[in-house]
Amino acid sequence: MKRIVQTLVAVALVFLLIQASWYSYLFKGVYATYLQGHTTSNIFDGESFAQAPVLAPDPQPWPVALDLSYGPSDALQTMLNDIETGAFLVFVNDTLRYEDYDSKVSPDSKTNSFSMAKSIVTMLVQVAIQEGKIPSWEAKAMDYLPMLHGPGASSLTLGHLSAMTADMDWEEDYYNPFGITAKAYFGKDVLATTTSCAIGADVGKSYAYQSGATALLGFCLEAATGMKINEYASSKLWGPMGATSDAFWHQDDAGNALTYCCFNATARDYGRLGKLLLQHGRWNGRVLVDSTFLHTATTPVLEAYYGYSFWLGSVGPPEGTKWEDEVPFVAFRGHLGQWIVAIPARQMILVRTGHQEGSGDRENGLPSSFMQAVTEYVQRDFRRPLAADPAEARSDSSNEAPVTTGESDALPLPPAGDQSDI
Repeated sequence: MKRIVQTLVAVALVFLLIQASWYSYLFKGVYATYLQGHTTSNIFDGESFAQAPVLAPDPQPWPVALDLSYGPSDALQTMLNDIETGAFLVFVNDTLRYEDYDSKVSPDSKTNSFSMAKSIVTMLVQVAIQEGKIPSWEAKAMDYLPMLHGPGASSLTLGHLSAMTADMDWEEDYYNPFGITAKAYFGKDVLATTTSCAIGADVGKSYAYQSGATALLGFCLEAATGMKINEYASSKLWGPMGATSDAFWHQDDAGNALTYCCFNATARDYGRLGKLLLQHGRWNGRVLVDSTFLHTATTPVLEAYYGYSFWLGSVGPPEGTKWEDEVPFVAFRGHLGQWIVAIPARQMILVRTGHQEGSGDRENGLPSSFMQAVTEYVQRDFRRPLAADPAEARSDSSNEAPVTTGESDALPLPPAGDQSDI
């Protein structure tokens, strides 16, 4: 009996020590991951967090004209199945042409965007600049977060935070339960965690993907606007875009949104973010995000595949055809293979949510599973029926780039080259 009591006392002491230590977040992390059958965060883990609502007061449903010819090829479908895809949607112009759900994801599921949220935060900061609440992307982060420290803290700008050139003392690792990424995710106060990281002397000199940078950017936005980011997003983006369902951000115990990740929404509503890019920042004739900035944000900074929180790339012609130029794309991307891809030359948006990203080589900084999907939808000629073998479908195609046409003008597009709305 004495030994049992001693064991219980020892366990209680260990519990109290962990609770009082830097690693107290582990309890929440274990519950939200391992006890749910996962080894890392997952697309449904918003259920384990407090939620900061992003309201959708003016729903504008998508025009829908589903057509199986816009579905993936057999090879691509096999890959999507292998990586446990939850939702796969294809929009052309303003119309939903294909959607498929699996792996416990439904049309009503609000799934975690993970780092797709970084692009959302960047767009919201640009909105604050347009409103005059922030002077420019050259504004110093210390003007909003005076507790920042380190040799480069005084030179750190909001642009550095968005472009991932902040040189923070931060190691991005989604599988190390003892690392700074896990503490920021499951900890009680993400503001305290991220501002405790020193800013190095090489600000602006090299690219290093760091979620802490976007967390700081989100706190700068809140300080500048005097609003919580979920409220600002509701007013300036989610509501005006006509989202049909409320979204939400994960929230920590201190009431801070996890801005660098953890925006949760339905797959159809995620497609609106891609549509905003295709429309050069306009929605129903209203300017939401300055088109000139979007051009800047989707231009490489220090790496060819990354701009201001957007992933960039291009796809060349299939073998045996000739196009004048490669076809560029812009993407929101998140952990475990969350994608929103805008392909302006095709007036097309791809949305994928799911449980795995898949393994394999990376091309231009992007995972092979992602590139397989984007390449197929850039190269396919949707004027022709889909063959079992994609190469067969291309065998008699012309040297012209494939074209796609939409069925509706419910959300009219500006001229393709128009970049002058502000």
